[in-house]
Amino acid sequence: MIEELAARLQAVDRAILADVVRQDQRSLSFEIMDWSFRRLSAKGFANPDGLWLFSGSGNAGGATQPWSVVLKIFERPQQEPAPDARLYWKRELLVAQSGLLERLPGPVRGPRFYRTEEYPDSLWLWMEHVRDERAGAWTLDDYVFAARQLGCWNGACAAMPPLKEPWLNKQPHRGLYGVVNPEADWQSHWHQKYISEDTRLRFARLWAERELFYSVLEALPQCLAHFDCHRRNLLIQPGRNGQAEMVVIDWALCGVGALGIELHGLVGGSTMFAEWPSAAVAALDQAAFRSYVEGLREAGWSGDVTLVRLAHVTCLAIYRGAVVPIAMNGFCSPERRSLALQLVGIAEEELYLHLLPL
Repeated sequence: MIEELAARLQAVDRAILADVVRQDQRSLSFEIMDWSFRRLSAKGFANPDGLWLFSGSGNAGGATQPWSVVLKIFERPQQEPAPDARLYWKRELLVAQSGLLERLPGPVRGPRFYRTEEYPDSLWLWMEHVRDERAGAWTLDDYVFAARQLGCWNGACAAMPPLKEPWLNKQPHRGLYGVVNPEADWQSHWHQKYISEDTRLRFARLWAERELFYSVLEALPQCLAHFDCHRRNLLIQPGRNGQAEMVVIDWALCGVGALGIELHGLVGGSTMFAEWPSAAVAALDQAAFRSYVEGLREAGWSGDVTLVRLAHVTCLAIYRGAVVPIAMNGFCSPERRSLALQLVGIAEEELYLHLLPL
């Protein structure tokens, strides 16, 4: 499979690549001198073979300089889901074609999109290569900065007219429960060893009351949401004004959600993917929420902070509390050891104990 894809990438039309690179370089006269490609990341949970980096050198006005762009490939599913389904496969391509990100207020921005291509078996999306100035583990200060940026952005988006694009994610929390099986999800021998009866009863109550959680999220103030703002999708780099800016990548889940919902990714998602120690998740939650609210206020939002907190903790309950047992049951198994090491760097019981506080 990878060999076939590599052969296709090697045969990319040079004229198409030149057009993409000229857009990236903001120069119609830029000429590609040489190029190569490699897999950009193998840590994508949904699409580990879908990100490719094309790079090389080129010439503009007699000066040689390096260039790089990203190609993201989406495989066509056997069955076409509804456009507003949680995992609608074309969503990020439609985001690119719509120009939605260019219409949104700052300070957060998305990557620049250059070209979309549709094939019988896949979609190809060419985009900016966003470099992460703070690659590696973030400090608490980095998360605080990210939370404030998200707060400023969400506060500005909350003042916009409602978005009506038919492919935006609608109530994605409801789709999560289609994969939860309370009977099977507790069969792991590590669940038997580490999970108390009290915790199981609390989970059963959460499951029984899920419609209450759904209705709460759907009744709270709404705005555009990325829905996946964990550390790996947040890249910090110098902005044009010399100040740090945050670029949010991977818009495949974007839709409309409760104001404050982005924090579940920053806090819960970053912890789940072992980007933050789970033993310190409470400290991250407190610092990030405080900074997020400061960002909302900075953007001019003057609403009730308790509603923002309610959205955040409700989302944590149904996105992490109710779903993590599935990940623990399957992803921590010996059969998934190599995949777990590839995606999060730890496996089996070590990964299980990391996820346990969630």
